[in-house]
Amino acid sequence: MTLDSFFARHKKLTRSLKKFILDYEKELSLDVFEAFLETLSEELKSAHMELQKVPAGPPRAKKLHELVENEIAQGANIETSCKKGCSACCHMEVEITNYEAEVLGNLVRSDHSIERSRLQQQSERTLQDPLWREGVRNLSNRCVFLNDEGACSIYENRPVMCRRHSVTSPAKNCETSDGKIVIRYFPKVDLLISAANEDTQVEIGPLAKMLEMRLR
Repeated sequence: MTLDSFFARHKKLTRSLKKFILDYEKELSLDVFEAFLETLSEELKSAHMELQKVPAGPPRAKKLHELVENEIAQGANIETSCKKGCSACCHMEVEITNYEAEVLGNLVRSDHSIERSRLQQQSERTLQDPLWREGVRNLSNRCVFLNDEGACSIYENRPVMCRRHSVTSPAKNCETSDGKIVIRYFPKVDLLISAANEDTQVEIGPLAKMLEMRLR
């Protein structure tokens, strides 16, 4: 399988997985790399089929969360700097699926309190709005699910993109745009997310916009 045919077959890969593949291309001989692509394609297909066994919507989102958590647990020996209270990543733009938006929307409708005015403000931004680059310096970037203790108030239901993010560099480095950050990376996690994205019913967009649409 060539790289072009692989990308043509799998059009919804995460940016991180694409980079991982392109980096591998530089390291492997052509025949080994093409065999790697064949194996990766089969793994994507297998993960996609496993997710398809679960009903679309919140059940499928939660199944993906379960698979991702199981994979991350394999790296429990890798110490991270992330802890309760270090919430710089909770001031970043996060993209979620429509399935996850339904999960979050159900929580809000079940009396989980959020600041609706801030949600509305964030939902009006364009994708990759420059304001997000200001991070914690701009309080309007604060996630509507971040509580007063600097912890996620929906931790068990947090989106998959929040689950995959963790760093081994000092947590303080995350507070500035030029801070040196070392991310704990799990290729299999990106494979699972990419496989989930191949669901024809899946839509992806910024958390605030997707949630606001769900709550209307």
